[in-house]
Amino acid sequence: MPAVLNNVAVGLVFRSMMHPIGLINRTLTGIGLETFTQNWLTNPKIAIFSCAFVEIWKWTGYTMVILLAGLQAIDSTYYEAAELDGANRRQKFYFITLPLIMPSFNNAVVISIVGGLKVFDIVQSLTNGGPGNATSVFGTLIYSSFSSGNYGRGCAASMILTIFVLLIALPTNRFLSGKEVEL
Repeated sequence: MPAVLNNVAVGLVFRSMMHPIGLINRTLTGIGLETFTQNWLTNPKIAIFSCAFVEIWKWTGYTMVILLAGLQAIDSTYYEAAELDGANRRQKFYFITLPLIMPSFNNAVVISIVGGLKVFDIVQSLTNGGPGNATSVFGTLIYSSFSSGNYGRGCAASMILTIFVLLIALPTNRFLSGKEVEL
């Protein structure tokens, strides 16, 4: 599971893979798709999407484990009772699976949102916030503020990020918690 790997190491590996003569472009050229080769990390229009791809790759497995745990926690007797009542697959999904998996889904969504807002190390190791400011995120602003000795700006940016995360995560959690059912 890539979620347990060091973020800087993941960033460095993908930086070499996304290099203009790296593994991705060589593979595309090797299979005859050289028109799709890109400057994945130096093109300002696609660099942020390359960073997002790495983040998604890294955390998809973790999210799937959370959702799988939610699915496995559903007692099979619910499905058996629905089967006896004549429910089809879609009805079982909408009336049993979906409501009972909502706590796991809620956790996965909140963790993904918070993780997306606090992203820094992979972006820093992939592009250093560049080209230009194309991949600058809140974390790079905080890092550059502290590393240049501008501690007040760094603290203020950290507080703004914290407040922003809370303003996004808490209402999301409350909204999704309202969709949960009690057994």
